Amino acid sequence: MNRSKHSSFRRCFTMEANNTFHETEEEIVLQKQGNAYILSTLSGTVGEITFRLVEAGTWVIDHTYVDPRYRGHQLGKQLLNMVVREARDKGRKIIPSCAFALEEFKKDSTYADVWEKGKSTSDFSDHHSSGSAIMGR
Repeated sequence: MNRSKHSSFRRCFTMEANNTFHETEEEIVLQKQGNAYILSTLSGTVGEITFRLVEAGTWVIDHTYVDPRYRGHQLGKQLLNMVVREARDKGRKIIPSCAFALEEFKKDSTYADVWEKGKSTSDFSDHHSSGSAIMGR
């Protein structure tokens, strides 16, 4: 399994993690793994976002998960921002088919430049998915 750290996010996130998770002094590391970004601690995966190419120049975000113990700390938003940053860097558009990504795209106009609104998100949603795809939940 090829894992590579995304250092700029890790530095930024480590600073936030020190403030947010100070009581546990737990370091959360972000890794890009294929078409996913994974958040992990020494005890395992705590969050993930997955995406896939659906046609030339367009990705679909099909899954976002943050362990319930880590919710409320903007981790999902930070995962989403990593995919959006990569899409911008590569000139891609995004179809936000998972409920979390779609809601964030609707709330935040800064995603407008990468949002492929011409496609129905329901064509790409996985209605049977719940929990973590990577963690097998």
